[in-house]
Formats: sequence, structure tokens, C-alpha cells
Amino acid sequence: ANIRSLKNGQTLAKTLQMVSEFRQDNQQTPVVLMGYFNPIHHYGVPRFIEDAKTAGVDGLIIVDLPPEHNDMFCDPAQAAGLDFIRLTTPTTDDLRLPKVLDNSSGFVYYVSVAGVTGGSSATMEHIEEAVARLRRHTELPVCIGFGIRTPEHAANIARLADGAVVGSAFVDLIEQATSPDQAVEGVLARCRALADGIHHARE
Repeated sequence: ANIRSLKNGQTLAKTLQMVSEFRQDNQQTPVVLMGYFNPIHHYGVPRFIEDAKTAGVDGLIIVDLPPEHNDMFCDPAQAAGLDFIRLTTPTTDDLRLPKVLDNSSGFVYYVSVAGVTGGSSATMEHIEEAVARLRRHTELPVCIGFGIRTPEHAANIARLADGAVVGSAFVDLIEQATSPDQAVEGVLARCRALADGIHHARE
């Protein structure tokens, strides 16, 4: 996905422009950007924070910036009003977890399988235990990600957690599409189906 994006000329500035254009018609839906710190470092941290706020970004998930480096980005981002969302995994033990959750805001993103995103999914029993453990450590909403592709799976997640994080399922639809219109239609249809699954699970 990264390679395809770069080949098509996508940049961080263009991503922020997309958020700005989205905000012209929608001021209610939260927008969270997820990625790595290097593009932001290259862009310039103060400049990025200012531009992200101006564009209408609500929160950030920076997967390779641990809490030991809060001063580099987390602290100034939160001072500007941007939520800084942390990832936890099955390998985040009770000794490490409080450090990870310290200064977290928005929600906690639990990556339910230790591995590469988009692969196999964890059992519901494992996820239920993990969510209960996280709730003992934080009052933030808990969202689950990794391998969620069907409305049924999203519904199961919704019964245990506060939200579902879906990425690779959409990336695959974009890769398989033969035109931009088909990609957009496919992503929107899948998004509606997943959302319907979650909403029905909570009725």
C-alpha cells in the first residue's frame, strides 16, 4: 500500500489537504491519521501539528514512537489538542502497560495478534480477556484491530470492545479495483456492511 501510494504521488501534505476537503462537508466525524514518525519528522513537527489542527485532524497513531520519546511529538501534539493514541499488543505485559497508557488519549488501540497487520485474527476468548485486562488499567475506550474483514467479525468485536479498527480489508479492495471509482464504491460498501454489523450487535 505504501509503495502504491508513493507511486501515485501521495505526500503528507496531500493527506492533510484531503482532510481539509473532507472537513468542508463533515465536521462531526473524528479523523485519526495513522503512520510512522519519519514523514512527520521530515515535514517538521511544529509545522505538522499546526497544519494537522488547521486541516481538522483529531488524533494520531504513530506506531513507531514509544512513550520514552513523548517529548519529541506526543507532548506537543497533545498540548495543541490532538489525541495521541497508543497501541498495545498481546506482548505488552503488566509492567510495560502503564508506561504505554501514560499520556494516551482518545482511545486505546489493541492489536489483537502479534505480527504483521492484516493477517490472522485472534480468538474471541483471547480478545475478551485482553479487553478486561486493559479496562483494569484505563478508562479510555478500547478499540480492537487486526484481521477484521467481515460484518460478523466486526459484530463480535463490538460486543466486547468499544470499536473496531479496519485497514487491510480496505487496502485489499483498493488493490483489486480496476478503476478509482470501483475502489471508492468497494470501500464504501464494505464500510457500510461493517458498520451495520457493529450497530446490529449493539441493538
